[in-house]
Amino acid sequence: MIVYLWRHNRIGLAALAGLTGVRLVWHPSVSAGMTMAQCWLVSIAVVAGASLLAVAARATWLGVAAARSLAALPRAAEPAGLEGAIRRSGVPGVVCLAGANPAAFCAGVLRPRLYLTAGAAEAIPAEELDAILVHEAAHARRRDPLRRLMLRAAADVLFFLPLAGWWFGRQSERAELSADRAAIDRLGAKAVARALTRMDGAGPAPATAAAFDGAAEARIAQLLGDDLPIRKPSRAGVIFSLTGLVVVVSLVMCIGQAVWGALTA
Repeated sequence: MIVYLWRHNRIGLAALAGLTGVRLVWHPSVSAGMTMAQCWLVSIAVVAGASLLAVAARATWLGVAAARSLAALPRAAEPAGLEGAIRRSGVPGVVCLAGANPAAFCAGVLRPRLYLTAGAAEAIPAEELDAILVHEAAHARRRDPLRRLMLRAAADVLFFLPLAGWWFGRQSERAELSADRAAIDRLGAKAVARALTRMDGAGPAPATAAAFDGAAEARIAQLLGDDLPIRKPSRAGVIFSLTGLVVVVSLVMCIGQAVWGALTA
């Protein structure tokens, strides 16, 4: 898990190491009038409340950034192929983006919409294009962009809990599998499989969007009728999460004890 944090979140790893070091060298006495159990309970409540506020702030930041990214994407006129796909699939409100790379995604926190590049609309055959629209429409119905936004914000804030990042990835995979099942029920597995192979992963989707090319391994297994990959948190992830939680809560307890001691001295 240290290797994972080093590759993907070096700032979080440095912060966790710093918190651990501070906690190891700082041992204030228990505050007068409070038992150790009370100190722990208060510290847990403080960490929980601060985490909720931080997640809300981070989600707001990500949402604003995603909205700006979407607004900056160049639009294009709807090709005839996309107009036909919209009629056949019954999926309204598709936004056509300029770009030769085939890409599709669902984005928008409050009003999720479907985005498709002109390259995808022009190059992908009709049945596969229908499958893409039905897949992304399933994301919109589930409000998956909002779910991804909140899970991403929680994973960023709770960097000291690697399980939060694992849960974000797991739920993103489940959302893709669910959207695929909606498309399979409507158009069949072959159309969805062919559509998946045409996406190159180089689209302009914001980080919080539900892109069509995500979670390819599990989706291929589902399309082939194979057993889905078993996703369990690693032992290292569980250990580091428990360690990170204890370090952060105990550090908050130390700070609280120090402040309480200064106020009552």
